[in-house]
Amino acid sequence: MPSRLFNRIPWATLRVRLTIWNTLVVLLVTLAALLAVRFGARAALYREADAVLRGEVNEVAIALKDLYPNTEAVVAELRRKAAGHEERGWFTQLLKDNGETIWKSDSCPDEVAAWPVAREKIENLVQVKGYRFARRRITDPADEPFHVRIGMATAYLDEDINTLARLLLPVAAGLSLLTPLMGYWLALRATKPVAEILRTAEQLKPTRLGDRLEVHGTKDELDRLSLTINRLLDEVAGHVERQQQFVADAAHELRGPLAAMQSSLEVGMSQNRTADAYRETLADVLEEARHLSKLSNDLLLLAETGDETSVRPREEIDLTAIVRQTIAMFGGVAEERSVGLGLEPPAAAVKLYGDASQLRQVFGNLLDNAIRFTPEGGRVTVSVGAGEAGRQAVVTVADTGCGIAPEHLDRVFDRFYKADASRTRSDAARGGGLGLAICRSIVERHGGSIAVASTPSRGTTFTVRLPRQGF
Repeated sequence: MPSRLFNRIPWATLRVRLTIWNTLVVLLVTLAALLAVRFGARAALYREADAVLRGEVNEVAIALKDLYPNTEAVVAELRRKAAGHEERGWFTQLLKDNGETIWKSDSCPDEVAAWPVAREKIENLVQVKGYRFARRRITDPADEPFHVRIGMATAYLDEDINTLARLLLPVAAGLSLLTPLMGYWLALRATKPVAEILRTAEQLKPTRLGDRLEVHGTKDELDRLSLTINRLLDEVAGHVERQQQFVADAAHELRGPLAAMQSSLEVGMSQNRTADAYRETLADVLEEARHLSKLSNDLLLLAETGDETSVRPREEIDLTAIVRQTIAMFGGVAEERSVGLGLEPPAAAVKLYGDASQLRQVFGNLLDNAIRFTPEGGRVTVSVGAGEAGRQAVVTVADTGCGIAPEHLDRVFDRFYKADASRTRSDAARGGGLGLAICRSIVERHGGSIAVASTPSRGTTFTVRLPRQGF
């Protein structure tokens, strides 16, 4: 629904927004370029005109010195210059030092003619309304000062500038029309991978977790985005598959005890039985209920250890003391099964930060497995030490039991996985299949690792490594 709504709003699409921004940028750049060309052309034309006017004034100054005292010859030179550039609106004027006009051309405007004379001896430029002229104070060989003015109407310069602007206007208009079209085409090509990503993302469903985004191999940001989303989809698909498998395995494990309880109760209710028979039936049901209770507790514990949002506060603990307490707790069980159990060699205190109750659960599960799968007369040995120059705490639990076949070693930490064919020991092997999965979850949550090594018929060794930050 949201994507359809966005599709109905043209300006809500990325390609349209890119087109608008691209058009605005190009138009602003074009406008700035036109203004720059206009002002640059104006400056160039005025600079060239100023240079010509200065040159003409200098020529008159030279002529005045050469022709003195023949003032009429100087006037004739001024008249020739004004007539030669009449089509450009040129004008000339010759004045005395007191401001009296000796001669001026017919095209000389009154504003220029009335302009006061300059007292400096170098030429300068003056802008009077629509006229621009160069002027200079010249001294003849008899030290009599004269003032020369040669100028032109700036309307001709402005007309040249306007002509250039009129020539550039069609170019600007063409850019204004082509820019949105080309911008939209470029935006369409640029956003095509994004559209493919959106199309694939909209089609994703729990039943189609195998769909992946196409990677074009350009190694640009869009390719990196596709790879990142594909990795996320891989993790989501793996998580969903694990959850589905977990639910299926849990249902299978729960169905067995429930079926046994239902069968026992149905047999007990089918006919009158003796009190001893009823007690036997109730004992069977109680045993199955205990198994269900343990399985439920293991499921809750596994869910708790796998929840990243519920982190228990860590405290300084003595790992050696925790291991000793766990060994003491299983001492009676080991003695009942005629299995030796001990801490070898005697270990010193190994301190780290962690959750004591969860680590006690880890070593309890490992000892329970080791004792259950070790025959009478066998032994379970536990060791505690430090590794990697004291940066790690290492705990090993080794037994002399039946061992695990090599093909099962990679899966012993999976939920509900049971290598019954290689680790069967009558009813002692009965378990929920969650103990080692819980161990791995707790150890990894502490930033550590757990590994297993085994030789069939000779025994199994579990090794737990935990970091010792701050020690």
